Amino acid sequence: MMTKDEFLQAVGDVIETEQPLEAGRDLADYPNWDSLGILSLIDLFEEMGVTVDLEALAALKTTDDLVALAGSAIDG
Repeated sequence: MMTKDEFLQAVGDVIETEQPLEAGRDLADYPNWDSLGILSLIDLFEEMGVTVDLEALAALKTTDDLVALAGSAIDG
């Protein structure tokens, strides 16, 4: 199980951000948060055992929303 910080780092790696994702930030602040980035996240969530759909991912607005969607698959 990964921590919240490890999860945010993994998301940043998946969507190829230049700056690390930080808790409480708007996802729109990250240039690579786009449809391709969202699709890339599906694999990460599947590896974590979390089932998500495109609508749920598209509705995310903040990094805290991402953490909430990951739910019990992350620690803290």
